[in-house]
Amino acid sequence: MAHEELTCDAVVVGGGLAGLTAGIRLLELGLTPIVLEALTDKAFANNTRWSGGVFHLAFRSVVADPAELAERTVRMSDGFVTRELADVMARDCERSIRWLQGHGVEFVAMEPDEGWRDYVLSPLGYHDKPGLHWEDSGSDRMMRILVERYTSKGGTLRQGLKARELLSGPEGCTGLIAETTAGNVKISASAVILADGGFQGNPEMLRRFVTPHPERMLQRGPGTSAGDGVRLAEEAGAELIGMEYIYAHTLSADALHNDALWPFPFLDFVSAAGMMVDTEGRRFVDEGQNFVYLSNGVAHHEAANPPFAVFDDAIWQEAGRHFFWPPNPNLPESGGTLHQAGDIATLAGLAGLPPETLSATVSQYNAALADGTLGSLSPARSNAKEDARPITKPPFYAAPACVGLTHTMGGVKIDTDGRALRADNSAIPGLYAAGDVTGGLEGGPAIAYIGGLQQALIFGLRTAEAIKEARSA
Repeated sequence: MAHEELTCDAVVVGGGLAGLTAGIRLLELGLTPIVLEALTDKAFANNTRWSGGVFHLAFRSVVADPAELAERTVRMSDGFVTRELADVMARDCERSIRWLQGHGVEFVAMEPDEGWRDYVLSPLGYHDKPGLHWEDSGSDRMMRILVERYTSKGGTLRQGLKARELLSGPEGCTGLIAETTAGNVKISASAVILADGGFQGNPEMLRRFVTPHPERMLQRGPGTSAGDGVRLAEEAGAELIGMEYIYAHTLSADALHNDALWPFPFLDFVSAAGMMVDTEGRRFVDEGQNFVYLSNGVAHHEAANPPFAVFDDAIWQEAGRHFFWPPNPNLPESGGTLHQAGDIATLAGLAGLPPETLSATVSQYNAALADGTLGSLSPARSNAKEDARPITKPPFYAAPACVGLTHTMGGVKIDTDGRALRADNSAIPGLYAAGDVTGGLEGGPAIAYIGGLQQALIFGLRTAEAIKEARSA
């Protein structure tokens, strides 16, 4: 029995970007929402608040031609993202950004010449110092703005409530039961929007879907998303898709116990220019696809405990100085392990790898690169996203790595309105999903990252508008 009973038009599970966007839009459309946030602190942690604040779609500007955005999304994902979903995301990019700006959210062009970092939350959340620094970043400011806009418009934000069970009737989802320290709360509503993120903070779900060794991964986000929305949707009959894929970077293995080594520096770029080997000294993943593909390869490989990024001095001086707080010189200066030697066999000994195997791996790689036969390696090495470089100039380096998990990429299958779908593609009446709780918007076999913030914003708006349309029908 519930100690409290509430009624509203729509209950939104999760107070991140997707959830608050949906809440504000529902208010604008004349509906009465209740947004539930499991955390109780004022600056409740979530991936949105800790993000770098870059809004893009498929690494292109959100104001680019929609046809180009849609085509690139489908192509990058090798068709995993359907044309219908790609089209609506592409069409809604600019109007959703303008909606945010209309609520006082400010952007800055960070590197507009790259074609995709021209809408970054202001002020920038990237720093030239070690460790995590999110307070008063553009992402933190946006969250505070959205909370203020939602509550000032009369929206109800209930913190400390954790969604436990969906309610259903003959016409579909009719609300939910939430639990608090004081007891259960029953909320009756004609629609529920699941927007509480992925399941990166749930070791059991990570073991079920991603890897038998979640303890090897570092939570690069706050780790507050426990997969409740995914669980509730599955229990209601929704199909889950793309569940084995994660959005992650490769970091120093020492980041597991040294906070100065995350969220930066990445080992992505030195690994992509050189190679990633397992504890047996062998390559196990195509380093040239993209950094998310590489990280997933590490997460899924049993003998990556830890893996090592292996590269030479030319790579260290070029790729090693790329991006924010790069590994050269910040990795060793912040206490990260970086083995260095004048030859590969000695390097292997320092890293605890089999010298003959690592020497053969590097020799085969260099020969294939020189001959233009990288595709003949096992696994094949491509230059799809990152160009391979020879490992020939001493000194040589080996850096132990780990997966820095930001969020999971799989989740609830949805249609273009964010309605939760069953395996036969029929919609579950009254049940919607937005943000990282969804599946099918990125990931898939190509492990393509399409843009989490932009997707959350778009489907926060679209779910609210679909609920309004359903009530008006």
